[in-house]
Amino acid sequence: MRTYGGVTAEERASLRRRRLMESGLELFSSRGYAHTSIRAVLHHAGLKDRYFAESFTSLDDLMAALMNDIYEEQVTRCAAAIATDQPLRDRARNVIDTVVGLSLEDPRKGRVKLAESLGAGPLTAHERRLGLQRMSGLVDSLLREGLHDPRIDPTTLSVAVVGAVGEMLLSWFGGELGTSREELVDQGLLLFEAITEHTPATSRE
Repeated sequence: MRTYGGVTAEERASLRRRRLMESGLELFSSRGYAHTSIRAVLHHAGLKDRYFAESFTSLDDLMAALMNDIYEEQVTRCAAAIATDQPLRDRARNVIDTVVGLSLEDPRKGRVKLAESLGAGPLTAHERRLGLQRMSGLVDSLLREGLHDPRIDPTTLSVAVVGAVGEMLLSWFGGELGTSREELVDQGLLLFEAITEHTPATSRE
């Protein structure tokens, strides 16, 4: 395999792809997706025009790749929080705290995932749906551990929990909720517990 300076053509292409993704993350989060162009991404990355098509077909494709990376990190870390021997309540809280924490560790990722991705195209929408489905699957596994009401469909309510926590986080991240991180996580946990601790009316009679 031919190399230049000890680096193969494939490795150089991979490095250029990462530079484009880093520039996309920076510009989408600071300027907004609607105000970012392919040329702006290339300029920020310090790359020539021909190199964008080497990795991506469009800005939507670039945003979709970013969403894939963001959700991969989130799902991996949440799965690790679940796979412990801690009580159910603690694991559920750790999952919610992980989701909140990731948006704080790198606010660019939080803005891209929660807001800017909504204005992108079908490729991004597809990655967003896949990410939400994967998160719903994790929440589903937790709900099934604590359910007491046979009328509750954990698959359906896992989607509701993920959606609700996402909307809470979006409002909090945008400064619309005057709560602390800990309070936000506690509210998310209350939502989870409202489902798992629900008792059928017949059992209370």
